[in-house]
Amino acid sequence: MIKQSVLFWWGVVHAAVKLWLERNAFSYAGSLAFYTLFSLAPTVIIAVTVIGLVLGEEAAQGQIVAQLQGTMGPSAAEAIQNAVAQSRIQESGLWPTLLGVGALLVGATTVFGQMQYSLNTLWGVTARPSSNSLLIFLKNRTLSLAVVLSIGFILLVSLMLGVAVNAVLKAADGLLPFLGALAAGLEFLISLAVVSALFATIFKVLPDVVLSWRDVLVGAVVTALLFAIGRSAIAAYLAYTATASTYGAAGSVVVVLLWVYYSSLILLFGAAFTKCHLLARGREVIPRNTAVRVRHELVDEPLAQHRGRSLAQRSSGDGGEGTRESADDIGEGAAQGREDAADQAASRAERRD
Repeated sequence: MIKQSVLFWWGVVHAAVKLWLERNAFSYAGSLAFYTLFSLAPTVIIAVTVIGLVLGEEAAQGQIVAQLQGTMGPSAAEAIQNAVAQSRIQESGLWPTLLGVGALLVGATTVFGQMQYSLNTLWGVTARPSSNSLLIFLKNRTLSLAVVLSIGFILLVSLMLGVAVNAVLKAADGLLPFLGALAAGLEFLISLAVVSALFATIFKVLPDVVLSWRDVLVGAVVTALLFAIGRSAIAAYLAYTATASTYGAAGSVVVVLLWVYYSSLILLFGAAFTKCHLLARGREVIPRNTAVRVRHELVDEPLAQHRGRSLAQRSSGDGGEGTRESADDIGEGAAQGREDAADQAASRAERRD
């Protein structure tokens, strides 16, 4: 039983790594890092707005900045905070406000549009070709906005749970000698649950695949664990290489790019793991009504077939004259082939004599 379980999970991991490499995850992670650089500030502003409805805007911004500092480091968090300050709507009036809100929504949803494309590539699906491309674009942007709002709601729940846990632990201070270890353990579990919920939302909503929460739960937890481990590894790498000081004034931006790049690699591997786990359980990848499957196939055509196809295409494009020329070429090639075969047969007969 244990051996079968080990073999099962080893097969899932092996298939996930293979899929992750075959679908060129490194290039897609670079694209996500680039788009995130422009979408991060609008996303934070929307998250602050959602959380600020309950905690107040200043408290919400302080909590999110603290989370960013603990996750990405002080230099990256400062760069994001400055970008948020520059991205806020400064002008008053109806049209400046509408334009500012529109720019925020477009900026916040752009990265999730690219993320949807990357996840669709891993799942082997793509949006169904349609003449109404504007409607599909608006639908995808709406889904991306729903993910952004979900992130804000999940962060709000996380902050409220953190406040409740800290209040309970402070009330029990002095009664529990192992309070520090308990607080650290509860903080880790809450963080793991929140990050798992974020990844589960992304894995279920964004890809154009019919999935249930059960289908994405295991992959989301695995991705959250890898993210927790990778976060420490990325922080150690950035501290060891002194990236911020190496690039001078652009150091903070480079730190954000590197952090998002490595995090995107983890996200894409989690999506590959989710797909391979689904297939290992005997489930089938079912595209949504608005999507179709994509078949990736490598074709190694012989040179002769390629030459024959080129002649056929040339003949169809040149009309009757091209047809006669291509037919003559093909006939000459066939005659030459027969002559070569006859010569080879005669040579073999002479050697036997």
